[in-house]
Amino acid sequence: MEKNSLDILGQSLMKYVRDETILTWDKMIEGDMKGVTAQKVEERLSNFSEEDLESVKWIISKIVDQGLHNLLAMFEECEELFLGVKVDSGEIEDIKEESDGLSGELYTEDGWITKFSKQRYDEEV
Repeated sequence: MEKNSLDILGQSLMKYVRDETILTWDKMIEGDMKGVTAQKVEERLSNFSEEDLESVKWIISKIVDQGLHNLLAMFEECEELFLGVKVDSGEIEDIKEESDGLSGELYTEDGWITKFSKQRYDEEV
């Protein structure tokens, strides 16, 4: 069964952008990473309570979702940009033509976050 271009894009964005970003920042907050940025994050959060850290994690997922929302809105609104998706048939489809609003594809119970993301999602956007 051929996947439609919207699902191809959504699944890729969720896996490679949303999930990876949230997972990376969670690991930094938990002290499981050792890079320069991770060390600075650990220093800045060292006096935070568990409740504070949970709030930071909640904010991180909101920031990631807003970034994805803005990226998709940019593709939707900038006529100079073309976002193509290669489907199983080999055709490249202009994703703007497949959706009535790319940023809206993220949300709702049928949205990309719910369908494809493995990381937390608080539906109050």
